[in-house]
Amino acid sequence: MQADARPLRLQLYGRSYCHLCTDMAEALERRLFGLPVQIDWVDLDEHEEWEVQYGEHIPVLCHGAREICRHRLDPAALDAFLASIG
Repeated sequence: MQADARPLRLQLYGRSYCHLCTDMAEALERRLFGLPVQIDWVDLDEHEEWEVQYGEHIPVLCHGAREICRHRLDPAALDAFLASIG
């Protein structure tokens, strides 16, 4: 994990009425509890540019342009990502 005091910022693209999005958000909260990670929720209904990119293929967890996982939280992919950034 990053050594500086700023939290790692991840983006979760989804919709407020999407049960898979809610499931992933809750799973992320449990998995990342106590770690310096901030999840920025991006509602596709409020951001047309992301709607075009992701459409119904949500939720999507990203770090910048890097996609970590899609549709459901993939703990192995998240762990691999966290290990890759130190």
